[in-house]
Amino acid sequence: MEEYKRIFKQVTFSLLTIIMIFFIGIIGFMVLEGWDFFKAFYITAITLSTVGYGMPENISHATIIFDAILIFSGISVVLYLISSLTALFVEGDFKKIGGILRMMKRIENITNHYIVVGGGKTGKYIIDEFTKTKIPYIVIERDKEKINKLLEKNEYKDINYIIGDAKEEDILLKAKIYDAKGVLLTLPSDVDNLYISLTAKTLNPSLYIVSSATSSEEVRKLLYAGVDNVLLPPEITGKRMALMVSKPNVLSFIESTQMDFGETFGFAEIKIPENSWMVGKDFGELEISKTLDIIVMAIRRNGKARYNPKSNFKIKANDSLMVIGDQEDIERLRRFVIMAQV
Repeated sequence: MEEYKRIFKQVTFSLLTIIMIFFIGIIGFMVLEGWDFFKAFYITAITLSTVGYGMPENISHATIIFDAILIFSGISVVLYLISSLTALFVEGDFKKIGGILRMMKRIENITNHYIVVGGGKTGKYIIDEFTKTKIPYIVIERDKEKINKLLEKNEYKDINYIIGDAKEEDILLKAKIYDAKGVLLTLPSDVDNLYISLTAKTLNPSLYIVSSATSSEEVRKLLYAGVDNVLLPPEITGKRMALMVSKPNVLSFIESTQMDFGETFGFAEIKIPENSWMVGKDFGELEISKTLDIIVMAIRRNGKARYNPKSNFKIKANDSLMVIGDQEDIERLRRFVIMAQV
């Protein structure tokens, strides 16, 4: 993106320089020869365009020298402009530039999004999940090559990204951190994740921050820095390997659900607002499974989950429905839940 901005600046500079030379030519001819504006304009035009109509007779030596300088200046700037435009066509690729402009427009309008810090292996999986579930996001990555590798693949051509260091406030502001819902830190350095979490929480205290960590010793530091949830990849990998040998069929079932039901199938948590019509109702009265093709696995209340809730379980405000089903049905349930009491 920075390369394209540089080329655009070159083109803009060239055009402004040509305009400036044009006006210098007009003023110069008016002063040296006493011509009126329109004649000076005409002579300047044929001089810079090098059409070869010829200069008027009996002009002064000073005018001849001025005209020569004007010709060489104009040719130099035009050649510079042509080289910049060639770079846009050959190096920049107008199609890619069009994609960047569309992305900048998306970022300008984005809100309630998540900021993914790091476009590496972990960041790629986050992008895949957010794209599938249609969760808005912006990736911050300082290594342009990692982004370029993603853009080479068709499925990542519409990702929202910013090239820069997330430790810098300006980069976080470009990612619209004040409008963001959360930050996901995937950098391999715990120190970097710690610093970014402190900066992000300072700018927007309401952010929900999730970070990875390389060791259990760093977990406490990240939590002190304002991180809401910390994941240890070695711990996750170890538990997964243990399940593969202790409960292989259960793990296989969990992993196969999305493949069996399709890409639109997934899990979701839907919070019940205080003015929802569901508040005060028994769970059985909701008849969610009859209305929508969704399974309510649990109801979360005060941090505790009530699995397979009974029909007489009373719904309260701020309860969360833990559901599994098609994304379209999940969105319908979200709208269904927020309907106010009559």
